[in-house]
Amino acid sequence: MKTAKAVGAALCLMGSAAQAEWRTVDGFSDPFNGFDTRAAVTEAEDGTQLHLYRNPVGRVYALFTLPEDGPDFATEGPVATLTPEGFNAKSIEARSEPGRIVEYGATQGRTLRDRLWHGEGTAPAFGTLHDLIEAPALTATFTLADGSTHSATWSMDGAGTPIAHALGITIEGAAAGQEWEDAAAQALLAAMTTCQFPKLDVTCVQKVTACSDKISTDRDIDSFDACVAD
Repeated sequence: MKTAKAVGAALCLMGSAAQAEWRTVDGFSDPFNGFDTRAAVTEAEDGTQLHLYRNPVGRVYALFTLPEDGPDFATEGPVATLTPEGFNAKSIEARSEPGRIVEYGATQGRTLRDRLWHGEGTAPAFGTLHDLIEAPALTATFTLADGSTHSATWSMDGAGTPIAHALGITIEGAAAGQEWEDAAAQALLAAMTTCQFPKLDVTCVQKVTACSDKISTDRDIDSFDACVAD
């Protein structure tokens, strides 16, 4: 069991390192409710961060974090406009008190959180999260506490696999979800176990390590098995 957990941790780390612009992080803590989750994260040139993640009941959120300098987010009213390139813009309204039916955006100092998708199904068929995934870039214009605005743009190039991995959805054929994670961990564990019996084979371990990018980068278990067997 410890070996399987170690292999799974290594897989996540390799997946994070493989994507420079977008990456997947484990143990991300939601600053509003404090739960830990897996998130896809990227950063605009000015340092504005964007995290995409699920809450414990499966809803998908976007969390925007401003750079250290400058005013905080406004706390009430229209606080942001999201524009996925080539799609309709979405306005985010923040309220200090939660709505009875509509879930409004929420700000807390330099962070803004808004729900993008209800989270049901294998992938969004329409809506803001769908448009964001399909767009080549996302631009956001924020309203700040002093009445000024701040804009940031994130490239969506290479975002498919990290987002699929973080949210457990299917994007452009990128493998994700707990079933895939378990299968990938088992494939890595089986290969490493073979290297240890009847005695530790360092060359075998090196080969498995070299082939592991077939899982962490390509997310292709069959190619990993073929690479190890070659």
